[in-house]
Amino acid sequence: MDSLVEEGIDLNRHYVYKYCSPTRSAIQTGRNPIHVNLQNLMHPSSNDRDPVSGFNGIPRNMTGLGTKMSFAGYRTHMIGKWDAGMATPDHTPRGRGYMSSLHYFHQSNNYWTQTQHACQGRPIVDLWRSEMGGNEGPAREYNSVCPTNNPSPTGDGCKEGKKGDHWYHGYEDALFAREVMDVIEKHDEKDAEHPLFMFWSPHAVHTPLQVPSSYLNKFDHIKKTDTRGRHRQTYAAMVSFLDDAIGNVTKSLKDKGMWEDTVMVLCSDNGGPIYDGGIGGANNYPLRGGKVSNFEGGIRVNAFVSGGYLPSHVRGTKYEGLVAGWDWYATFAELGGVDPVDKRAQDAKLPPIDSISMVDVILGRNSEQLDEEEEHRGSVVEPRRELLLGTAGCEGWSEPGCRFPQKYKGYTVGGVIRSDGLKLLIGDHAQAQWTGPQYPNRTSQHSSCFKYDMKTASCVLACEPACVFNVTEDPQERRNIANELPAEVIQDLLQRVEEGHKGSFFPSRGKHDPRACDAALHKHGGFWGPWKI
Repeated sequence: MDSLVEEGIDLNRHYVYKYCSPTRSAIQTGRNPIHVNLQNLMHPSSNDRDPVSGFNGIPRNMTGLGTKMSFAGYRTHMIGKWDAGMATPDHTPRGRGYMSSLHYFHQSNNYWTQTQHACQGRPIVDLWRSEMGGNEGPAREYNSVCPTNNPSPTGDGCKEGKKGDHWYHGYEDALFAREVMDVIEKHDEKDAEHPLFMFWSPHAVHTPLQVPSSYLNKFDHIKKTDTRGRHRQTYAAMVSFLDDAIGNVTKSLKDKGMWEDTVMVLCSDNGGPIYDGGIGGANNYPLRGGKVSNFEGGIRVNAFVSGGYLPSHVRGTKYEGLVAGWDWYATFAELGGVDPVDKRAQDAKLPPIDSISMVDVILGRNSEQLDEEEEHRGSVVEPRRELLLGTAGCEGWSEPGCRFPQKYKGYTVGGVIRSDGLKLLIGDHAQAQWTGPQYPNRTSQHSSCFKYDMKTASCVLACEPACVFNVTEDPQERRNIANELPAEVIQDLLQRVEEGHKGSFFPSRGKHDPRACDAALHKHGGFWGPWKI
């Protein structure tokens, strides 16, 4: 990945939601999570009174990124983690416009058995496949077989399925990487009217932390400062595996003669998890907080653009402007030559897209080329001027950092970031701590700040009426400057939060639906899949 960054654009201020499912819904629809999905529901749910939005993930009548790119003539493929809904055929990758897919629906299935959750005591496999112009259903025999339902982190004794990965005995990210390379190999690069668009979403480095032993052994030197469960060592090994997989895919594109026409975007879907005494294995040093928080460590993620299509003068540069994960929707739509406006959602009275195209950034156009105002000519283009920070209030994952001043009680917008670096937060914010350069370690396991419930008062920052940081000058968020700014500046920021909340979209997704298990057991033969029409 380092070499790809050196040959591309390092996106230093790339923001996403504070946990995975809302970010993924945002990327696929071009919307801020406050306008598509703020929740990370762990089990299939439905609300029969709302046939459009009453399910996990993306509302039915929103146009997916895959559909947009297929309108542009692309052959569209999705591989890896989906986590954007599965209740109906409309919610699957195929329903969102991907012509083929090999994926899992939920957040974090087992890397070796591909199981997640159980129905009536039976582990259910989460692995689904749809083929170009053909069949769709459980990815039977792609999943590996292990001696137990809960294999060791290195998959001891596991064997790949008949159609599965033969590199690492069924390790899921090896299976996905091989599928990506297979799609590239089969693509007709000479068919200019039907280029390739692929959404590849590796499982790594989400929990459960699991990796082939050959990679784990490369990081034995971490043991001395690691947790008892070797979480940091395993995490590092998983990143190494992912790095090799990306290298192999890049080589496939070059060998196929496709690299010079490729735009590759890589980003994480949330900041690294630093809870539970280090069991997430991540470290966001020197940023404050981590996954499930709106501090920089939870939402400002590693990201870059690379590929042979980038002009030479942008390669090896760092972009300091604001970028949101959902901006890639409009960006790829523009690259493909299609209008990003979602007319289907408009007809259903659903929120419009928030996506802002970053094509000018990718192509390195400055304001002189765009014929902007004289005083700004020659400066770097910054299409995005602000970013509203969503929050699901007290919906489980956000607790206990969910107490808001009375005026803002129940808000779905918890802050705002401006392009000049000013960042406002309201309410209580957990994970208000910084990790050291060697976090996690054995000492951190005993720190109350890193327990999952995070209710220790010293670990929560109370922003009442508001906290303000300048994350350009102070990216570690150590200095609250709310009392140093003119009152009208604070009021302007608060007004943007209020306006954002008034326009937010927070439908009832309903309750856990037992019909999902019934379909998994009796319709799909022990695999998760759609359970409603």
